[in-house]
Amino acid sequence: MSEFWCVCRKYCNTERTSIRSRSTWYRHLQEADDDEKENIRLAKFSDAFRASAAPTPSTSAGPSNLKRRSESNDDNNNSVPRKRDRSEDVMEQNTNSTSRQGSPAPSLRDDLPEPDLNLPEPDIDRSDPPEPDFNPPEPDFDPPEPDFDPPQPQPDPRPNPQQLPPNNKRRHSPLWDLDLDELSNMARIPKLQQDMLFIRALREAHLDDGVGLKGEALERLRNPPSYQATVDDPGIDFALSMFLALEHSSEAAYEDIRTAAHRCFPGSDIPSFYRIKKILADLSGVDSLVDHMCINTCVAFVGPYADREACPECGTPRYDQIKLRKSRGKVKVPQAVFHTIPIGPQMQALWRDPDSARQMQYRKRRTQQIAEELVRNDGLVDAYDDLFTGSAYLNAVQAGHIVENDMVLMISLDGAQLYESKESDCWIYIWIVAELSPDRRYQKKHVLPGGIIPGPKKPKFIESFLFPGFHHLSALQKEGLNVWDASRDTKFVSYLFLILGLADGPGLLSLSNLVGHTGRYGCRMHCGLQGRRKPGAPHYYPVLLKPDNYNIVGCDHGDVDVYHLPIGTSAAYCQSLHLLMQAPNQAQYEQRRLQTGIVGPSFLLGLQPDHILGVPECFSSEIMHFAGANTAALFVDIWRGEMSCGRSDNQENWPWLVLTGETWVNHGAVVAALQPHLPGSFGRPPRNPEEKINTYYKAQEFITWLFGYGPGVFYGLIPDPYYRNFCQFVRGLRLMSQYSITPDQVREASECFAEWETEFEELYYQRRVDRLQFVRPCVHLSNHLASECTRVGSPICSSQWTMERTIGNLGQEIRQPSNPFSNLAQQGIQRCQVNALKAILPRYRKSNNVLPRGAYDLGEYFILLRKSDKRPITIPPGSAEAAAISAYLGRPAPRFRRWARLQLPNGQIVRSAWRETLKPLDKTRVSRNVKVQINGVDRFAEVIYFAQLAVRNPNNQRHEFFESDDEDEPRWQFASVAIVSVYSLPHDELLTISHNTLWSCTHHGNDALSVVDVKSIKSVVSMAPHRPKLPSGAEEDRFFVIEKPGLDIASVGVTNEDEDEEEDSDDEEEG
Repeated sequence: MSEFWCVCRKYCNTERTSIRSRSTWYRHLQEADDDEKENIRLAKFSDAFRASAAPTPSTSAGPSNLKRRSESNDDNNNSVPRKRDRSEDVMEQNTNSTSRQGSPAPSLRDDLPEPDLNLPEPDIDRSDPPEPDFNPPEPDFDPPEPDFDPPQPQPDPRPNPQQLPPNNKRRHSPLWDLDLDELSNMARIPKLQQDMLFIRALREAHLDDGVGLKGEALERLRNPPSYQATVDDPGIDFALSMFLALEHSSEAAYEDIRTAAHRCFPGSDIPSFYRIKKILADLSGVDSLVDHMCINTCVAFVGPYADREACPECGTPRYDQIKLRKSRGKVKVPQAVFHTIPIGPQMQALWRDPDSARQMQYRKRRTQQIAEELVRNDGLVDAYDDLFTGSAYLNAVQAGHIVENDMVLMISLDGAQLYESKESDCWIYIWIVAELSPDRRYQKKHVLPGGIIPGPKKPKFIESFLFPGFHHLSALQKEGLNVWDASRDTKFVSYLFLILGLADGPGLLSLSNLVGHTGRYGCRMHCGLQGRRKPGAPHYYPVLLKPDNYNIVGCDHGDVDVYHLPIGTSAAYCQSLHLLMQAPNQAQYEQRRLQTGIVGPSFLLGLQPDHILGVPECFSSEIMHFAGANTAALFVDIWRGEMSCGRSDNQENWPWLVLTGETWVNHGAVVAALQPHLPGSFGRPPRNPEEKINTYYKAQEFITWLFGYGPGVFYGLIPDPYYRNFCQFVRGLRLMSQYSITPDQVREASECFAEWETEFEELYYQRRVDRLQFVRPCVHLSNHLASECTRVGSPICSSQWTMERTIGNLGQEIRQPSNPFSNLAQQGIQRCQVNALKAILPRYRKSNNVLPRGAYDLGEYFILLRKSDKRPITIPPGSAEAAAISAYLGRPAPRFRRWARLQLPNGQIVRSAWRETLKPLDKTRVSRNVKVQINGVDRFAEVIYFAQLAVRNPNNQRHEFFESDDEDEPRWQFASVAIVSVYSLPHDELLTISHNTLWSCTHHGNDALSVVDVKSIKSVVSMAPHRPKLPSGAEEDRFFVIEKPGLDIASVGVTNEDEDEEEDSDDEEEG
């Protein structure tokens, strides 16, 4: 057994004492005063340590007692340590050999001299509010373990004025001036007092305060391994590979294979299932924090509630009373627990492999590219295609709040129902690492679960459940996260910057603590738009146009200019929060809550103010719920007559009420009939809404039905002015649903939404007080989408699609429906550990570069996929195909092999009529229609088949398949082409009526055959059949186009294509 030594005052009286247990030594270290912890660490194995200072009268062991030796006389001269600007900290870190953690400790193998401990700046006295003219003080940070080398000098990470927009000067957020002590002293309302207790505990978080990681886990966090991990034991290597292969199987399956392996290889040492899970946790460095909670999901017993014996909300005992009585109060078993997975170790793991570390440097590279774009385009980016193209991030870089070594995060929170047939509600939050490129950060292997809050009841104080994860984040924001960069073999200190908090409407309230959407100021971004209400009713609506004959006090302001909506800022928020906190009683509190739109201080105020975007700047629009739930429900309720109708109104006077009776039944059948025409890469097709709309109709189904099919299936069904108004909204939504949005498209979308909202109120609400309910919050939110795009990038990059898919695949992995919450937590923990292991040891990652059997790589991520002809075929002379190929080649069509499928760079798979038409339509998801560029113009076409044709090589280079001894023979190469039937151009009048959303074309079959390069194909589209009555009065069979939005991001959390391989036999010979 290892022997440890301690010199603490409390237990050892400063004398070197042998400690036989590692856990006992760590307990001594945790309970020691800060000024003696370094001595205890040095005494752990060696005699070389300083004589401890004499015991001090104070018995507290908190960070506030830490003093630097050079400032030991501060109390005598009443001087206050100068608060340091963060730029000074960065320069000191990067130019001096001594980092923010203190002087480097000597090696344990030497007989050590007395170290010169140059400790960090002390924390400022929290009784005095920080002065706004300075940056936060140097954080308290205990000297690291002796085996940790200081970070190597790095290039200055501060923004370069030549590389970023001008005015690169440190600026303070208004949150800096927000004195939490002052707010706490103001609070008289119990709920506000409770909020401030947790916020202050969050702001004062330290890694050493006994909350969160302890012992070896904390030591590893502070002193991460600075070498690449290896697995040399073949038994462990085999067990890890088997465990990963059986990740979603049962423990019994693992043990059965392990037993079979032992029979085959009797001398092998393959770890048991329990042991391999411990090895996985040790290799990854990731484990969970387990905290107690109320069995009724009221609160968590953490932070200020850590010592409570009963729930403060319902009074239920914290511990199992039967076991407590049987043990006479000695055995305290919590009735319920929940798990938090700290973000720090997960972030460190992403840097421990050179390839993974290089991927984590995407933000640095992208920021430089954006800086060049801004210079080139007079302050505009080429396109808003990421979080970093928004002004919020760029301003934070300019202000010095985000520097090179920092890491940017988003948090996403949402509730989930695991099973439709039973109570199984829970809450989950995840971390999204913005350091990774968009085509990686939303993938399952890079999404980091942060915590799982069991149900089935909704938490009454959800902030308490978020506290452990946010406490860990706040401590890292204060002290920094030590990281080893395997790509450069260097160490650096990183500060985690929280840029956005993502959630649906109800979930966002737990982070923002704003009033809900029914409040007078109900905008989720706290923009300041004042709502209007009906006489005698408390519910407010974000109506722009003042109702006729309306004089409700506080709501009778004039029409609001949609082009000049107010903007929410931290400065305005802080002023309003002060007003609310000063409420002397409940009546005044309710009045001020109405005036400010704030229920209480945001939980995010507890984070370090220089490492957060701001409140309410951290909150943005959320396009998934906006499109797939809120606006979808708005249009359906209006057109079906589900909107509440006042006594002074009459639905018979609603000309838009059309989706009723037989019309509704027929429309549902039309939607269901379009299912085979929607490619598999578009996700779940909409079911018949007439039958299924009330049975868990998914957001994706609503979006495809209303905003994909909508312009086509509602044409001629919805009266003209309402149809045009709807299509204008669809146009704006389609623009904002792209991954890459140009500044011109942002302007167009802004115009679409502004005109749509005003016209929507005029058409439906008509300035009638009894129709205020028609203007739901989503109507107002539409006019934030464009401005938010310029602030935080394309909306799809900060949507809840990632969370939706995380909930879905975690729920699918639950193997014990009888205890879903505990099993879900274990699945979340295991996912974090597996993801970390694959980041650290790339040998355990599945390769994405392995081509499917029989595939042919064309380069630039275009891949021809089987089936293909076994032998070359000859096209009959005089056929339309032969004529098209001859026109392309300039000579008669040669013999060639056909290919059935093509994989595009965006992940979609294009099929062909050659093979796809062999299946019945009801068994097919037609995927042979494409958007293709022909002569520089985007056209739509049906792929007949793919082929590789022999053409002259313009470079006169010999191709490997055409070698010849005859030097005079021309050199040839393959041209990979698609033989397509091009659809007609869209109908001009339909395009105009529909605001450019109804692309209705005709199909000309063999009369419009053409040959195109496969690399001119952009995407798979849906060509849905319809028979519209044209403005001329004629009716004809046509096809309208449906495109999947956001395809140029490849995927947001999942692979686009999940289709079965061709079932055709390779041995079957065609043509």
